[in-house]
Amino acid sequence: MRSIHAVFANDGKWFVARCLDYPVTTQGRTLVEAKKNLQEAVELYLETWGDAKGGRPVKEVYLANLAVGA
Repeated sequence: MRSIHAVFANDGKWFVARCLDYPVTTQGRTLVEAKKNLQEAVELYLETWGDAKGGRPVKEVYLANLAVGA
């Protein structure tokens, strides 16, 4: 079990949850849901990508360019 640092922001309809330790962001309709979703998303990130503390690294990485409108 490890602790992570996170920030939560409410935009009026959603709570946006961002992990400060790993590149993971998610959301939920309530703060409780956003916390649960972030916990699951970080666990999936660590299972997939690993970390510097002994996690499994991914075997193949694909780099892609994406166009976004802004």
